[in-house]
Amino acid sequence: MAAATDGSGAANGVRGGVTEAAHLGDERTTLLGFLQRQRDLVAWKMRDASDETLASARMPSGLTLHGIVRHLENVERGWFRDFFAGQTGLRYDATEKDPDAAFRAEGVPMADLLAAYAAETKLCDEVIAAAPSLDATATDEDGTYSLRWVIVHMIEETGRHLGHIDLLRERADGAVGEEPSAGA
Repeated sequence: MAAATDGSGAANGVRGGVTEAAHLGDERTTLLGFLQRQRDLVAWKMRDASDETLASARMPSGLTLHGIVRHLENVERGWFRDFFAGQTGLRYDATEKDPDAAFRAEGVPMADLLAAYAAETKLCDEVIAAAPSLDATATDEDGTYSLRWVIVHMIEETGRHLGHIDLLRERADGAVGEEPSAGA
Protein backbone atom coordinates (compact mmCIF):
# COMPACT_ATOMS: atom_id res chain seq x y z
CA MET A 1 0.00 0.00 0.00
CA ALA A 2 2.84 2.43 0.79
CA ALA A 3 4.07 2.30 -2.81
CA ALA A 4 0.79 3.87 -3.94
CA THR A 5 1.19 6.97 -1.76
CA ASP A 6 4.88 7.62 -1.07
CA GLY A 7 6.34 7.80 -4.59
CA SER A 8 8.25 4.52 -4.32
CA GLY A 9 6.31 2.95 -7.17
CA ALA A 10 5.08 4.08 -10.57
CA ALA A 11 2.98 7.01 -9.28
CA ASN A 12 4.06 10.27 -7.71
CA GLY A 13 3.46 10.34 -3.98
CA VAL A 14 3.88 12.55 -0.95
CA ARG A 15 6.48 12.36 1.81
CA GLY A 16 6.59 14.86 4.62
CA GLY A 17 3.90 16.93 2.91
CA VAL A 18 6.01 17.35 -0.25
CA THR A 19 5.66 15.54 -3.57
CA GLU A 20 8.00 12.59 -4.02
CA ALA A 21 8.60 11.89 -7.70
CA ALA A 22 7.76 8.35 -8.76
CA HIS A 23 10.80 6.15 -8.37
CA LEU A 24 9.54 3.79 -11.09
CA GLY A 25 7.38 6.17 -13.11
CA ASP A 26 7.34 6.78 -16.82
CA GLU A 27 9.05 9.90 -18.16
CA ARG A 28 6.03 12.21 -17.98
CA THR A 29 5.07 11.10 -14.46
CA THR A 30 8.62 11.46 -13.19
CA LEU A 31 9.19 14.89 -14.75
CA LEU A 32 5.90 16.20 -13.38
CA GLY A 33 6.73 14.72 -9.99
CA PHE A 34 10.04 16.55 -9.87
CA LEU A 35 8.44 19.79 -11.03
CA GLN A 36 5.78 19.55 -8.34
CA ARG A 37 8.40 18.65 -5.73
CA GLN A 38 10.31 21.85 -6.50
CA ARG A 39 7.09 23.87 -6.27
CA ASP A 40 6.16 22.22 -2.97
CA LEU A 41 9.61 22.90 -1.53
CA VAL A 42 9.20 26.63 -2.21
CA ALA A 43 6.23 26.68 0.18
CA TRP A 44 7.92 24.27 2.62
CA LYS A 45 10.94 26.57 2.93
CA MET A 46 8.66 29.46 3.97
CA ARG A 47 6.95 27.52 6.78
CA ASP A 48 6.98 28.55 10.43
CA ALA A 49 8.20 32.10 9.87
CA SER A 50 6.44 35.43 10.07
CA ASP A 51 6.31 37.84 7.15
CA GLU A 52 8.56 40.16 9.13
CA THR A 53 11.17 37.44 9.54
CA LEU A 54 11.00 36.40 5.89
CA ALA A 55 11.22 40.03 4.74
CA SER A 56 14.24 40.71 6.95
CA ALA A 57 16.64 38.92 4.59
CA ARG A 58 17.72 40.72 1.45
CA MET A 59 20.64 40.22 -0.87
CA PRO A 60 22.73 43.25 -1.92
CA SER A 61 20.98 43.03 -5.32
CA GLY A 62 17.62 43.47 -3.58
CA LEU A 63 16.56 39.83 -3.99
CA THR A 64 14.07 38.76 -1.30
CA LEU A 65 12.10 35.64 -0.43
CA HIS A 66 8.85 37.41 -1.27
CA GLY A 67 10.26 38.55 -4.62
CA ILE A 68 11.41 35.05 -5.57
CA VAL A 69 7.93 33.63 -5.04
CA ARG A 70 6.38 36.40 -7.15
CA HIS A 71 8.99 35.79 -9.86
CA LEU A 72 8.29 32.04 -9.90
CA GLU A 73 4.58 32.71 -10.35
CA ASN A 74 5.35 34.98 -13.32
CA VAL A 75 7.84 32.63 -14.96
CA GLU A 76 5.46 29.63 -14.76
CA ARG A 77 2.78 31.78 -16.40
CA GLY A 78 5.21 32.92 -19.07
CA TRP A 79 6.53 29.52 -20.10
CA PHE A 80 3.45 27.33 -19.82
CA ARG A 81 0.44 29.54 -20.46
CA ASP A 82 1.86 32.33 -22.61
CA PHE A 83 4.63 30.64 -24.61
CA PHE A 84 3.47 27.02 -24.75
CA ALA A 85 -0.34 27.40 -24.78
CA GLY A 86 -0.42 30.76 -26.54
CA GLN A 87 -2.86 32.24 -24.03
CA THR A 88 -3.29 35.98 -24.32
CA GLY A 89 -4.25 38.78 -21.95
CA LEU A 90 -2.15 37.39 -19.12
CA ARG A 91 -1.01 39.72 -16.33
CA TYR A 92 2.67 40.08 -15.48
CA ASP A 93 4.38 42.12 -12.80
CA ALA A 94 7.36 43.05 -14.97
CA THR A 95 7.01 45.73 -17.62
CA GLU A 96 9.24 47.10 -20.35
CA LYS A 97 9.94 50.10 -18.11
CA ASP A 98 10.56 47.91 -15.06
CA PRO A 99 11.73 44.41 -16.07
CA ASP A 100 12.67 43.56 -12.46
CA ALA A 101 9.22 44.34 -11.01
CA ALA A 102 8.43 40.62 -10.86
CA PHE A 103 11.13 40.30 -8.19
CA ARG A 104 9.54 42.89 -5.90
CA ALA A 105 6.72 42.11 -3.51
CA GLU A 106 7.25 44.43 -0.55
CA GLY A 107 4.23 44.49 1.73
CA VAL A 108 2.53 41.47 0.15
CA PRO A 109 2.00 38.72 2.73
CA MET A 110 3.85 35.50 1.95
CA ALA A 111 0.61 33.56 2.36
CA ASP A 112 -0.91 35.61 -0.49
CA LEU A 113 2.15 35.11 -2.68
CA LEU A 114 2.17 31.36 -2.07
CA ALA A 115 -1.57 31.15 -2.79
CA ALA A 116 -1.12 33.04 -6.08
CA TYR A 117 1.84 30.81 -6.99
CA ALA A 118 -0.17 27.65 -6.23
CA ALA A 119 -3.14 28.92 -8.25
CA GLU A 120 -0.86 29.72 -11.19
CA THR A 121 0.80 26.31 -11.10
CA LYS A 122 -2.63 24.65 -11.21
CA LEU A 123 -3.43 26.61 -14.37
CA CYS A 124 -0.06 25.62 -15.81
CA ASP A 125 -0.73 21.98 -14.95
CA GLU A 126 -3.91 22.20 -17.05
CA VAL A 127 -1.78 23.27 -20.01
CA ILE A 128 0.60 20.36 -19.43
CA ALA A 129 -2.27 17.87 -19.09
CA ALA A 130 -3.85 19.08 -22.34
CA ALA A 131 -0.68 18.45 -24.35
CA PRO A 132 -0.77 15.17 -26.28
CA SER A 133 2.83 14.34 -25.41
CA LEU A 134 6.10 15.71 -24.11
CA ASP A 135 7.10 16.06 -27.76
CA ALA A 136 4.44 18.73 -28.39
CA THR A 137 6.12 21.99 -29.37
CA ALA A 138 5.73 25.74 -29.34
CA THR A 139 7.74 28.27 -31.32
CA ASP A 140 8.75 31.87 -30.79
CA GLU A 141 11.43 34.16 -32.20
CA ASP A 142 14.10 32.25 -30.26
CA GLY A 143 13.20 28.84 -31.64
CA THR A 144 11.04 25.77 -31.19
CA TYR A 145 10.86 24.05 -27.81
CA SER A 146 9.22 20.81 -26.73
CA LEU A 147 7.00 20.56 -23.68
CA ARG A 148 9.70 18.27 -22.27
CA TRP A 149 12.24 21.11 -22.56
CA VAL A 150 9.88 23.61 -20.91
CA ILE A 151 9.21 21.25 -17.98
CA VAL A 152 12.91 20.52 -17.49
CA HIS A 153 13.66 24.23 -17.73
CA MET A 154 11.07 24.98 -15.04
CA ILE A 155 12.54 22.27 -12.79
CA GLU A 156 15.94 23.94 -13.27
CA GLU A 157 14.57 27.46 -12.76
CA THR A 158 12.68 26.56 -9.60
CA GLY A 159 15.58 24.50 -8.26
CA ARG A 160 18.01 27.37 -8.83
CA HIS A 161 15.74 29.73 -6.93
CA LEU A 162 15.35 27.16 -4.15
CA GLY A 163 19.09 27.61 -3.61
CA HIS A 164 18.53 31.34 -3.21
CA ILE A 165 15.63 30.60 -0.87
CA ASP A 166 17.86 28.33 1.24
CA LEU A 167 20.43 31.10 1.69
CA LEU A 168 17.92 33.87 2.34
CA ARG A 169 15.95 31.78 4.84
CA GLU A 170 19.13 30.92 6.74
CA ARG A 171 20.03 34.60 6.75
CA ALA A 172 16.54 35.53 8.01
CA ASP A 173 16.32 33.23 11.02
CA GLY A 174 18.93 30.50 10.79
CA ALA A 175 16.48 27.88 9.50
CA VAL A 176 18.20 25.26 7.39
CA GLY A 177 17.17 21.99 5.87
CA GLU A 178 16.84 20.52 2.48
CA GLU A 179 14.01 18.08 2.81
CA PRO A 180 10.95 17.54 4.97
CA SER A 181 11.10 14.45 7.14
CA ALA A 182 8.96 11.54 6.06
CA GLY A 183 7.14 11.70 9.38
CA ALA A 184 6.17 15.39 9.05
